[in-house]
Amino acid sequence: MPNTLSLPRRLSHVAGMIAAFIGPTVAKWSPRPALPLVAGPQSVHLGNGITLWRLPVGVVRVRERHRALPQELADVDEKLRFPVMMSDRRLTGWLDCTAWLIDHPEGLILIDTGESASFGTAEYFGGDAKSMGKIYPKIIDATAAPANDLPAMVAATGHDMSQIGLCVLTHTHCDHVGNLATLSPSTRILISPEELVPRAQSGRLLAKLPQDGRLQQTQRSLPYGVLGTVMPLTTRGDVFVAPTPGHTMGHQSVIIDLGHQRIIIAGDAAFDDVQVAKGVIPGIVEDRAATLATYDMLTRAKDEKPTLSLFTHDPANFTKLAGFETGRDRPRLPPRRTLSPADNLGHGGLAIF
Repeated sequence: MPNTLSLPRRLSHVAGMIAAFIGPTVAKWSPRPALPLVAGPQSVHLGNGITLWRLPVGVVRVRERHRALPQELADVDEKLRFPVMMSDRRLTGWLDCTAWLIDHPEGLILIDTGESASFGTAEYFGGDAKSMGKIYPKIIDATAAPANDLPAMVAATGHDMSQIGLCVLTHTHCDHVGNLATLSPSTRILISPEELVPRAQSGRLLAKLPQDGRLQQTQRSLPYGVLGTVMPLTTRGDVFVAPTPGHTMGHQSVIIDLGHQRIIIAGDAAFDDVQVAKGVIPGIVEDRAATLATYDMLTRAKDEKPTLSLFTHDPANFTKLAGFETGRDRPRLPPRRTLSPADNLGHGGLAIF
């Protein structure tokens, strides 16, 4: 049942939201802390010729209720969730905006693009400058330190932006598409079709998506157990995209299946594992029921076999990957499914091409 707050409390949250939007930007009303030292990329060799790179690209601060609604407000009705979140003036510290690079024998796959130092400028928001460009800086604070940009991070892995054949977007919020403009003209961009369906107050920055023919829509056709119907990205079927809606209805995640275990690069499906385990709802989700269903899927995936879930803003990512690395002495099994030409995935190389 929805949490029906008393009228005075409702009005208080709405008044707090209005005050937030007519007041200064987040970076001005909350003293901005010093930017964290720029960390270099972190790599984990997964076996089967696959290396996963963690790329900390930019940082973001959000309201505490953006990160997680308090227990007494967790079931607040849909229309009141955003005012409840916006009326909170407490901010988290800087959180990483993590992009991920999969170095696969069939090519490089980038997941999300992180945040940019140009956040908040009209140039950054492009066609959304008069709408989202005025709203976003009232909701969050985001930036990137020098040498914290996506090209620099990719270069630190020993690769070049022009080598990235595919960029998968988990969704189109700013801290995931902030560096789209730095992608090579040859890089294909994959987005779920549901993400392109307009939705009021979604915060999606669809105007930042390129209109030069590189954008492709996810075509899910292969049943994959608890993960639902997926789209393979490699011909050998060990990297694929699965739907994880809730944060946005078009949110998707990238899975690396190593046979006996797997990694789910889960974007903003949650902020961390604790939220998933406890069913904690963040302040910004497009659909609460879909969010909880995604939590259930992530939980059942772990029950099925060892699964590491990696979230964009989780400060434990470094430790989680390091722990995964130390457990690599277990034998690597072949991928669970080898795709045949009948799966119609293309002509070799990345299945998306």
